[in-house]
Order: sequence, then structure tokens, then C-alpha cells
Amino acid sequence: MTQKKIAYLTWGNGSQIRSFHDFASLLDDMIYVGDLAEHDLTRYAAVVSPDGMDEVALGAHAKQLNDYVRQGGFLVVFGGRATAELIDVVELKWQPTYVKDWLWWQKPGATLELHQPGPRHPICDSIPLRDMGWHWSGVYELHEQAVSALNLTDDSGSLFLDFRNLPGGGRLIVTTLDPHVHNGERFMPATKRFLDGFYPWLNRELGIERQPGFRVTYLQCYNHETEWEPEGLAESIEGQGGTLSYLPATELSPERLADTDILYIPNNQDQFFLRRQQQVLLDFLGRGGHLVINSEPAIAWLPFLTTFTAVPGRPFTNLHVRVKHDPLGFFSEMDAEFDGWCGVVGQYARGWTEVPPGGIWLTDVGSSEEPRPADWLWRYPTDDGKGGYVFMHNGDNMIRYPDHGPHAFALVAHICARLAGRPLRNPGVREGRAPVLATVVGSNSAASAAVAKNP
Repeated sequence: MTQKKIAYLTWGNGSQIRSFHDFASLLDDMIYVGDLAEHDLTRYAAVVSPDGMDEVALGAHAKQLNDYVRQGGFLVVFGGRATAELIDVVELKWQPTYVKDWLWWQKPGATLELHQPGPRHPICDSIPLRDMGWHWSGVYELHEQAVSALNLTDDSGSLFLDFRNLPGGGRLIVTTLDPHVHNGERFMPATKRFLDGFYPWLNRELGIERQPGFRVTYLQCYNHETEWEPEGLAESIEGQGGTLSYLPATELSPERLADTDILYIPNNQDQFFLRRQQQVLLDFLGRGGHLVINSEPAIAWLPFLTTFTAVPGRPFTNLHVRVKHDPLGFFSEMDAEFDGWCGVVGQYARGWTEVPPGGIWLTDVGSSEEPRPADWLWRYPTDDGKGGYVFMHNGDNMIRYPDHGPHAFALVAHICARLAGRPLRNPGVREGRAPVLATVVGSNSAASAAVAKNP
């Protein structure tokens, strides 16, 4: 059995799919229950069945799931009474005991009748009690083979049982909490906080490390001394934990991109050639590769691009590029005058292209009354939410400009590090885990604010 993959089941419910998208960086494969019989589950270190599952659809695969545990697998099942009927590797007894007051969170000082029993389960170090409580789908009777992470206050039942070292070396976690549905509905912030703690904990529990070095390929489009092998670029990317390789555009192919995480495309490019390579680039995005594009498209050489439009060049202040929204810190070492570091107004960007739906407008160009997007970030849509990201720069090659400013070669290296999900290493930049891109790009701040009072 591989120790490097986690499978996530779904019967196609939109909330389940959205929750997978949110945590896709900590999960591997989303498996549609209708196709479950076609999959060898022993390939996975763990299999998660989220709440909100169709009981009949999942129940049809009860033998396969129980056999997986008997063969040494780690199965995590969110649910209630149906789980007790599904599982036969251990005997589960479910009770119809629910929260006493479903609207407790609307009442000042109200609390839930829950506690984390001692000795505390290790997961409690990752998920505090306040993030384990909103409501639940019944409780399980305590079990001598299991450690409970969450009990009713009177210890008459458990909401989270962990069965370790079952016969055959398998492991089973069952819980009557339902975080995936509510997180996917963008309702109840506590459910997202629960999953924010749960999936990193599950990866650590399995010994999965998801922070290897990242690989950048520079597409050599224009045989010029300043662009073919740019001086200083490799060192700056290595300084952020990545490696750089070069690829002549004429050799672009799926095979040459197989070991690449990020493809960097400079501005001096053959757009007719790139359009002919469109499927290669889209397949690269579809499997999770990222594109950093410098371009002023005269033709829509990728289907999500629009043609370039220049902003009025007078007054010159129209060409001053301003950071609008930078949740990943791409521009964290770019000062307010970064677009003028080379002393040529308009060298960085002189115009814009449309931001695709769901993308992030990063920087402004044009007048303050009618700003346009000089840079934007967008995720390529796939069913499993694992499509790669496009950083679109509507201007000159960024390795030529403004990377020669006070913080030499900071911008491109920062963009690549953040696309790869890495914290920045530069002095003065806050260290720590980089934000999950799916959460940043797919977040709905208005919806979050609307439910802020919920648990």
C-alpha cells in the first residue's frame, strides 16, 4: 500500500465536491461512488467518506470498504446511523441522541453538552473543542477497542471514535459530525475550522509530507541574450526552494512538461505557435501545473485569454501600476514605485486583458476613475478542483523588469514560490505556511461575513 495518497469519496453532492476543492492540496484523488468498484483502495494510505453521503449508494460498496480495513487500510467515515449499518469490522452501536438546543449559538453564554475526554486524543491538539461543536447526527456507544476524541458531557456517548490496530493492521475512525456539508454550503464557520485542523492532522498521522521543492521551466521563446537564459533567475528561484530548467519553445511537449510544476512564458513569443500548442498547455493546467504568462495577446492564443487593450498614455500617471489585491503576497517586496524602477514609465505594463470569472484582479493600470487589470490570477476549472493556476501579466517580461529593483529578482521568484504553496524566505517577509490557493481564489467573503455569528 502506498503511504503517500489519500482518497476522498463523493456521490456527487455539490457540498462534498466544494469541500474537496477547498482541501485539494491535502488530498489526492476524489472518487465518485458510482465508480468505486473500479478502484483498488489498497493503493491509498487512507480513504475518507465525508458526511452527506447517499446511504444506498455507499452501502452498495460496504464489503469493499470493510475489506479495505481488514487488509490494513485506514478508513474515515463521517455520518450517523447509516455508518453503524455499513461497518462490520467492528460492532458499532448508534443512539439517536442529538443536541438539546439547535439554536444554542444564538443565545449569549450558551454552550454545547460536549467535552474532550481524558486522556485527550492527539487530534485535540489540532482541533480545539470550540471547533468540534455545532450539532451532530446521533452518538455512538463508547467502545473498549476505541479511543474517543469527543464525548457528551455525561460520557454516555461518543461523537468521534478511533479504532487503532484492528486485525490485519487496519484503522477506522467514525464520527457523527457533519463538517463537509456545512463547509461546502459556506455555512457555519466552525465546520471549516474543524476541517482546517483535520486534514493537516490526517496527513501528519500518515507521515505524508507535501512540501517538496518545486520545479520551474522557463520557455525559451526569443533567442536574445537578455531572455534566453536570464541572468540571476535560477539563483532567485533556488533561494525560494525551487529549481529552474530551460526549454526551447520548439521542444514544447507533454513529455517535456511531465516533471514541471510551473511553466514560465516570457512576453516575446510566437502567438500562432502557442495557439497550435494550446492543448498541450491546457492539459498541463488540467493535471495541476501552473502557468506564469507574460503577454500582450494580439490573438486569443488560449481560450480564456482576451486580446490586449492599451490604456491612454496621457497623463503618464495612467501607466503607474498599483497593487489592488494581493492575498498571496506576490508583491510583498515591491514598493509603491516598483513600476518605475527602470525609469521608463509604462515598461512594466501599458494595458490589460479581461479577468476570467472567479479570478483575482491583482494590480491596476489606467486612470483611478477607470482602472484596468494589469495582472490577474485565475484557476483552471476541473471537476476535482486540482487544475493549475494562471498568473497573467499583461506587459513586458518580468525577469527583465521590475526584477532589477532594490530587491533583485524578487517578483518572479515570489510568484513561483506562492503558486507552489511555499512560504517566502526573504528577510522581512512573514514566514509560515502559505495560504491554500483554492481557499484564497474560491473564498466568498460576503458569505463568510453573513454567517460570522454561527458556531
